[in-house]
Amino acid sequence: MKPRLIHLFLTLALLLGSVAAFAQGKVYTRKVRLGDFPTRTVKVVAEGNSFLALALREETAVHWRISPYEFCTQAEYDALRTSNNYYFLSLAREGGIAYLILTKGGRDDETESLKKPFEVVRMPIAAADDPSGQELVFLGAFLDIIQAFVEEAMVSDKTAYGGLSAVNGASLKDRRVYLDPDTADQVLPRGESGTVVGLAIAPLQIDFKSVCYKMLISADTHELLYYKKIRYKGPRDARFTDAEIKGFERRGAILSSGI
Repeated sequence: MKPRLIHLFLTLALLLGSVAAFAQGKVYTRKVRLGDFPTRTVKVVAEGNSFLALALREETAVHWRISPYEFCTQAEYDALRTSNNYYFLSLAREGGIAYLILTKGGRDDETESLKKPFEVVRMPIAAADDPSGQELVFLGAFLDIIQAFVEEAMVSDKTAYGGLSAVNGASLKDRRVYLDPDTADQVLPRGESGTVVGLAIAPLQIDFKSVCYKMLISADTHELLYYKKIRYKGPRDARFTDAEIKGFERRGAILSSGI
């Protein structure tokens, strides 16, 4: 009997150990991991007196609405980035593109997945080496798009994992769409109801990893109505194709060539 009891106790101990290990290594979906967002402070990294940093501070004060926020320096970000108590909104460059990136703080070596860091969303805003100034006009819209994404990602894993491209089915019915990039920064600030502007963001220098982004953004609500990331081989790739334009028309868009 004694050996059998020992075997029973060992089996029970192994089972309990496995349950504990499973609990520690439990995998949470992105939707669940974003559940604390409304109560966490977003640290907005906006250091310096560049036009972009100044605009980011100004537009954040006007547009940010879904959580508490504070501005911080790069040094403060470096000191706090491993803390799970904060989210961070920062500017970054990659592959010749400038992005606004929202991340959650944490340590990579955390055993509990809820405390691990992760990238929530990245919003392309300009060619990093050749900013046109258009990014300053669109910055408020970019912030609203990020917030709309977070709100949807908190209730939908499809959005949380699908990223910004998850919006591509939105209706364009009876909306006047301006695809000429030279008119976008004139049309957007007017904020006219039912007006949509096209935007393309591509790098100045091209290599085999280069990508560009094409978007449609509502001028009045700043809703992201179309988002596509493609390989970039040259300026032609940054134009809306005939197939894309026909797709917009099938979704009810009214294409406009002038302001």
